Amino acid sequence: MSARAARTLLAALLLVAALPLGAAAGVGAGASATQVWTENIFGTEPSPSDGITDGRGWLAWTPSPAWRFAANGRRLNFRDNPDLNHGYLTLSAEAIPSAPNARTRVQSGVSGAWRLNADLYAPFDYRDALAYVSAKHYLTPSFTAQLRADLSARTYPDQSAEDARKAWLTARVQRSLPTRTSVTMALRTGWKTYVDDARSNAGARELNVQLAQSISTRLALRSWWSNSHLFQHGDAAAQMAAFDNPLMDEFSFDGNRVGMSLKVIAPLNLAFELSGERAWLDYPGRPPALYDPVTDKFLLNGTLLALGEGERSDSVTRLRLQVERRGARLWGDTRVDLDAALEWNDQSSNDLYWQWSGLAGQVGMSLQF
Repeated sequence: MSARAARTLLAALLLVAALPLGAAAGVGAGASATQVWTENIFGTEPSPSDGITDGRGWLAWTPSPAWRFAANGRRLNFRDNPDLNHGYLTLSAEAIPSAPNARTRVQSGVSGAWRLNADLYAPFDYRDALAYVSAKHYLTPSFTAQLRADLSARTYPDQSAEDARKAWLTARVQRSLPTRTSVTMALRTGWKTYVDDARSNAGARELNVQLAQSISTRLALRSWWSNSHLFQHGDAAAQMAAFDNPLMDEFSFDGNRVGMSLKVIAPLNLAFELSGERAWLDYPGRPPALYDPVTDKFLLNGTLLALGEGERSDSVTRLRLQVERRGARLWGDTRVDLDAALEWNDQSSNDLYWQWSGLAGQVGMSLQF
């Protein structure tokens, strides 16, 4: 960790330590550790993410029902490539001025986040400032409508060309039916702009629909569908080079996702969830190196790498089995959560660089104080 990162972390920890931790009922803390193993094959090489240790810690102070302050830290270690080791630190404050039984409940919050890398990847260090405001209205006890606005600004101290702003506006309605069915619909629109226009601006819309059906007190089904659409996108070559890697975020792709999950509560308060998702995603724009605009194909040294159109198009299949044990009491108010998961992914793409498949497994434990 760089000296600058260490100073930032120390200052944040001192700020947290200075919080007045008076009433024990208003203070919460926790720590968790998760170990992840992967057998993914990315192109022709093993995935560099094999053997990730994900450690987290958090401290929250709630002086009254209307206020909450929190600090969160996260550290990721990559066993096979220590140069990728990095961490995050987040400080946040939330205000909930509405009465708990009010028909309209307003909530807002601000937070600051820091990414702290090892020296080799120090240019990827960034600072985030985020703010949100949300209003949720109870039309009836079982029918709600919600509006939310999120704003964020990201700066890279050593790479000002990467500095960007994002905004999201979200509308959501949820209805619970007498048949123990829950229906949720959400529509959101977002914009992303770079501060000095070094990258092209982007805009996206997304529609989500979710159905949840309680079959019994210990069995539930859930299904979902989402459609993403880019109504503004720029040059893919310039975007791919950006640190923010928009080929991985919401401003990257058009497409649809469908999924379903089955959750079972077993004896000893064990929860088993089996889920699957299928996605069809298109990435507008052209890749930076392998696209030949004359033939509209992907070429490498004159050899055809992919059939079909030049724009990247993927289909993704995910299957996941997760087991959880929540809220086991250890001593006093200390509780432990245990979880394990096994996930299979298969990604097919007309750009061979993005083809991969394999398994990922993880086990983790979380302590709540």
